[in-house]
Amino acid sequence: MAIINRLNCKIGGPAGTGVMTMGALFAKCLQRAGLEVVGTNDYPSLIKGGHNTYKIRAAPEPISAIVGKYDLLLALDRLTVELHWEELVEGGAVIYDSDHVKEPSSLIGRSDIVLIGAPLTQMASAAGGEIMFNTVALGAAMGLMHLDFAILEKLLKSIWARKGSKVVDANIAAAQAGYDFVKEKNGAFRVQIEEIKGKKPKMFINGNEACVLGAVKAGCKFVAEYPMSPSTSILHLMAGHEREYGIVVKQTEDEIAAANMIAGAGAAGVRAMTATSGGGFSLMVEALGLMGIAEIPAVIFESQRAGPSTGLPTYTEQADLLFALHASQGEFPRVVVAPGDPLECYLEAINAFNIAELVQTPVIVLLDKFLSETSLTIEDVRSIPVKIERGKLMTDEQMESATGFKRYAFSEDGISPRCIFGQKNSIHVASSYEHDETGFTSEDPKMRVAMINKRARKLSAIPDYIIAPSFAGAGEDSAEILLVCWGSTKMPMLEALKLLGQQGIAARMMHIRYASPFPARAVLSALTSAMHSHGKTVIFEGNSTAQMRSLIFQKTGYYIENAYLRYDARPFKAEEIAQAARKHLGR
Repeated sequence: MAIINRLNCKIGGPAGTGVMTMGALFAKCLQRAGLEVVGTNDYPSLIKGGHNTYKIRAAPEPISAIVGKYDLLLALDRLTVELHWEELVEGGAVIYDSDHVKEPSSLIGRSDIVLIGAPLTQMASAAGGEIMFNTVALGAAMGLMHLDFAILEKLLKSIWARKGSKVVDANIAAAQAGYDFVKEKNGAFRVQIEEIKGKKPKMFINGNEACVLGAVKAGCKFVAEYPMSPSTSILHLMAGHEREYGIVVKQTEDEIAAANMIAGAGAAGVRAMTATSGGGFSLMVEALGLMGIAEIPAVIFESQRAGPSTGLPTYTEQADLLFALHASQGEFPRVVVAPGDPLECYLEAINAFNIAELVQTPVIVLLDKFLSETSLTIEDVRSIPVKIERGKLMTDEQMESATGFKRYAFSEDGISPRCIFGQKNSIHVASSYEHDETGFTSEDPKMRVAMINKRARKLSAIPDYIIAPSFAGAGEDSAEILLVCWGSTKMPMLEALKLLGQQGIAARMMHIRYASPFPARAVLSALTSAMHSHGKTVIFEGNSTAQMRSLIFQKTGYYIENAYLRYDARPFKAEEIAQAARKHLGR
């Protein structure tokens, strides 16, 4: 019996053969057929060579992570068959390049797998050269599921139109060759994709792309960045849109320069940002302190990867939380937010620019490799209204009548009026030294205490509804267990809630986004409620020291006894979260 509109697919091959490009295109075809789609990649830190994979899941209902074994393995080389055949479901299929993979049945210890050999290299050469190899393979995957070729044709036209009709026609011909060849041989494959008509169009977007979209929407006008995976695509995307949106994008000589440049831009009244990973953020720490004491708004996107030092450059981790909270010497307020999925990346990017100017301090948006490079179908965010709020930024009219302007004037909320260099009556000192209300250096002990207290009060201006944790799954009263997470762990945990529900277990998720300011009352309320109703709470983190647990204990006095920690540089799987929950329930 055919399975309609549900697919798990893994594509594998050597780096440099377009595995990720092909995976993203296949995922977009499924999305354009009306399905909800998840796509994520895995690759070593090599320019060429090594084994790359791209995983896709598609379903009619909203999904947020890969779950279960694969229906289809698209093998661009022999190694992919060797490594991944055991991950296939019963009756799963392998499409392989018969020009290079000989006798695949000798590699596979099961008779239920459908083997579909296609001369991918030969068809690519006939269509215009081996550079067309992944396009032929993409067409083959489409043909296997009877997915309307017109969807792929339209997508290829939109991608390659800038290269001219010759390139467009060659790619379409290559895809058509693979499609036609495999379509005739798919009788035994159990999955079929039928286009869902009339669904509201959605976006297929990853965390980095969503952050860029949010930054542009929020009015960011200056980007200074030194490329460092997995944040590099933020620089590339911003550079690709700088002329269209009037953004100045500067690839700096290093991360120190990037941080100092956005500090200067922020002080001059420009919405400015940088993006990096943990190693680059380490170099930004001195400039971060400057932003703190000079009360300069700026946004830093920090996409965590496995450290310390170079660590595992292309793999994921959640181990920079406490570093982000305490980076730089001394004490000053900063905002640290860790979105959990691409939609939150978009929304929190907008919030980041508004908050940075509201409380006049740097905002650190903590991503990680898994979130940065995992794509989901989400609602078209262009329909979400956006409000730009610039805080106490003085207008030209206000500065015209200003006398004795004090950039760091004491106020009840700790937030001082801010002006732009060059405005009338705006002359003031903005330095890295402790200062009085005018900005001039002061070493007076009373002034020092007053300024530290003033800066500390600023975060209270951020509304509670913005920083509040989010909840999903069973209700507070009916839940048997509370699962706590932060950052990208939200995506597999949402799928784990579904798995637990199918097994008759009512689980509730608390996802913490804001580490600073920390929503202590809301978090403590959820934890104590869980303790009184069922007593079972587990926190899940992608680090070895349970950093969020430590932060929760510090801020609330509540210690979560049970922690499930993963620090092999891979993201959580929904199945392991569900299994850990069952274990703590004794099921």
